[in-house]
Amino acid sequence: MAKLTGRLCLIKKATTTIAGGRTVGMTVNGSPIDVQDQTDEGFVTMLAGILTGRSIELTIDGYEEDNVLRDIATDTTATSSFMTDITFEFPNGDALSGSWVLSAYSETGAYEDAQTFTASFTSDGQWTFTGAV
Repeated sequence: MAKLTGRLCLIKKATTTIAGGRTVGMTVNGSPIDVQDQTDEGFVTMLAGILTGRSIELTIDGYEEDNVLRDIATDTTATSSFMTDITFEFPNGDALSGSWVLSAYSETGAYEDAQTFTASFTSDGQWTFTGAV
């Protein structure tokens, strides 16, 4: 497999890049079900083929450009934090899309540096993975 350029990872709303990201990441989560009993002699035994709590977390950090994510994060109704039509684009053309929740947001304004942000999105329901053509 060829190495990929991290700077080509993007998080988009519809076809628009959400923010000027410097680092973009993805974490896939899921918990197996432990079904061990006395016959397993003390070894963990998992229920085959089943994961619970499956989710994906997308993270992006970079430079604040037009306060779109800040506006969503600080909206007191929280409804804007539930976002549809979000896509994570991989450098090779693969894409992960679905509904997501802006689950964390922070900003930092350091002396003699541009204002930065970090945001995390958690999947809301099932996602769709589309392999590159």
